[in-house]
Amino acid sequence: MTCTSSTFFYQSALSKIVITPLRVNISHSGVLYAPLGQAIIIPCSASSSPLMLPRVKWTLMSGRTETQILVARGGRVKVNEAYRGRADLLNYRSSPEDLSLWLLETRSSDSGHYRCEVQQGLEDTSDIVQLKVKGVVFHYRDAMGRYALNFHQAKRACETVGAQMATLSQLRAAYFDGYEQCDAGWLEDQTVRYPIQTPREPCYGDMDGEPGVRNYGMMNPQDQFDVYCYVEEMHGEVFHDPVPQQLSFQGARSHCRAARAQLASAAQLYLAWSEGLDNCSPGWLSDGSVRYPIRTPRERCGGRQAGVKTVYRFINQTVFPEPSSLYDVYCFRGHSRAEHR
Repeated sequence: MTCTSSTFFYQSALSKIVITPLRVNISHSGVLYAPLGQAIIIPCSASSSPLMLPRVKWTLMSGRTETQILVARGGRVKVNEAYRGRADLLNYRSSPEDLSLWLLETRSSDSGHYRCEVQQGLEDTSDIVQLKVKGVVFHYRDAMGRYALNFHQAKRACETVGAQMATLSQLRAAYFDGYEQCDAGWLEDQTVRYPIQTPREPCYGDMDGEPGVRNYGMMNPQDQFDVYCYVEEMHGEVFHDPVPQQLSFQGARSHCRAARAQLASAAQLYLAWSEGLDNCSPGWLSDGSVRYPIRTPRERCGGRQAGVKTVYRFINQTVFPEPSSLYDVYCFRGHSRAEHR
């Protein structure tokens, strides 16, 4: 066979191409943290020579469940219906080596292990990173009754218990995780809203018969409602201290001091609940309220819904208990500076 000059040139060029295997890398080491209700980019990059537009699959692994988030192939990205409008590959079409996942309005249920899997030709490889979404939204009511807080009082009420007013994104994220509360409350944008999973007559609001976050719109700051607060982290631990004889509010405060701790705040108890605390014993908190955290619902512990349960003086769920009433106690002990580092 006669080799033409063009054939020789082509074979010579092929001999100079260095083919490297496909590699996938998530550059973040350790746990990746994201605040509730915010956007996050989970990094992932691919490298090989040559690198064509690869097939990409992102999967969430939580417990024993695997959920496909999206698949990209040939320049097209197909997003799972459950993530529609909330997940995408920002640079896939313009930069085939950048396969980072963009996730909007993070929810607690987004916590888990994320796998970035890449396929090119016969090669298939992947990398994994853990994501933990931090923060919890909770409803808060004045000690003396329902709908007793104007906008400025609501802001102070959240701050007093160690939290801040929730944003709409945070309340929406909590709603999509199953949160329901049929009480109108202030948000930080001066709107008044509440989340409803199961529509019923007293809770229809502006969404007659439909689930969703009800909206009263922006209200006069002197109007009075409850409030939705948000807390993201605490540097310490909440613990329940069973006592042989239950304590009054002052007795509970002294008990925590004797344990080199202090009464836990409502925000700290809600955050401890979101991280797994479960106890069916009502106990005093620093604001004079009595509450208890339930992760696994049972009839004798506040009914069929998980959450932080509140004990009220009256059957219409208003007014905190008398300070002389006897209950257990929830204390908070902060980490030392050395531990915090």
